[in-house]
Amino acid sequence: MSPVLVILAAISAILAITMLFAKNPITSAMCLLGVLIMTAGMYGMIGEHLVATIQLVVYAGAIMVLFIFSIMLLNLNTEETDYKDKPMVFAGALALGVAAFAGIGTAIWNHFQAGEVVTKGQFSAEVVKNLGGNTKVLSHSLFTQYFVSFEVISLALLVAVVGAVVLAKRKFD
Repeated sequence: MSPVLVILAAISAILAITMLFAKNPITSAMCLLGVLIMTAGMYGMIGEHLVATIQLVVYAGAIMVLFIFSIMLLNLNTEETDYKDKPMVFAGALALGVAAFAGIGTAIWNHFQAGEVVTKGQFSAEVVKNLGGNTKVLSHSLFTQYFVSFEVISLALLVAVVGAVVLAKRKFD
């Protein structure tokens, strides 16, 4: 494993922990942005440049702008999001997170212990190579087969932004 990959993973883990325990929502969002950028770097290091680019453009660019825009419009205070005032909610969320992490870890462990490669979908490696590569196959299926889903997601994001503006306007009135 590359030492740069290990450094990116370590920085990502530190930012993720900082994100969880930050008191300011903007600080938490900036740490999430750092995690997304480090993840894109890891994708780039393993040779998945399309996924790294999508990670930067879609998640680190568009989605983070939406998050920060929503946080600023809703004007979140630390009193509203402080977990110290509700220890039972924090304990329940922590238990749920640990259970989810344990379940995912167990599934990954069992997958690698089985030693079998599972391929799903209609595109095998040979079919993708014959069709012109990963980027061409992905863009063709995204803008033909999944076009309606793509547009519905963009409409849902627009509705979320309008909803955030309406909620923020009610607080000021």
